[in-house]
Amino acid sequence: MASFKITGQMKVKTLKEQFMNNFGTVLRVYYHHRFADDNVTLASIRGEGAVGGELDCGENDIVGDFEEFMMELYGIEVQVASPDDSYLVNNSLRLGEVKNVAKAISENGKQGKSKFVFNGQEYALKGRLVHAVVKHFIEENPNVTIETLDKTFNVTSRKFVTTPVIAMTTTDSSGKAGGNYYMNPEDFISIINNQIVVWNYWPMKYFSVFMDTVKKIGYSVEEV
Repeated sequence: MASFKITGQMKVKTLKEQFMNNFGTVLRVYYHHRFADDNVTLASIRGEGAVGGELDCGENDIVGDFEEFMMELYGIEVQVASPDDSYLVNNSLRLGEVKNVAKAISENGKQGKSKFVFNGQEYALKGRLVHAVVKHFIEENPNVTIETLDKTFNVTSRKFVTTPVIAMTTTDSSGKAGGNYYMNPEDFISIINNQIVVWNYWPMKYFSVFMDTVKKIGYSVEEV
């Protein structure tokens, strides 16, 4: 049975390699909403208040449970991805099942991703749906400010909307400035005396909170 032990002294690179060696799939490790440096230890990026310790990781562990255990123990966000790192896998799978399920999906030409329909338009990416909802909300509320948007869609500790100037002071996992936001000029959204850009990184724990807000506002989003 494939398994290994995770400790605080383990480097991010080692954790990802062990994950691939044991389960044949990719583990994404994040630090402050960006990919963590491969050469740092888990203890060095441990979240405030996290207790640390050891965690036995085995093929019978459920994906969603494992991701929650890592957050509870280390305060570190991880996501289990497909072997080719092209999409996040279903949280209900066991770690030992991911590789075979991903292979079957690949052979059938599908990735198992949901699509969303909002205002008659279909969106394959959660970030694009969020962008469309935010733009529609602003069109319906022309006096809205960035502060109002943050208060209305309060889903993350990081600004999910900001100005292009501020966005350019952040970098994505590859070091690209503004890479965590939709930065093409056609994606800029005008508000009072300014323009904003929308965050493009939407793991399920943030997306589900956003969708709860969408329902409260009264917008209809269909998942297909």
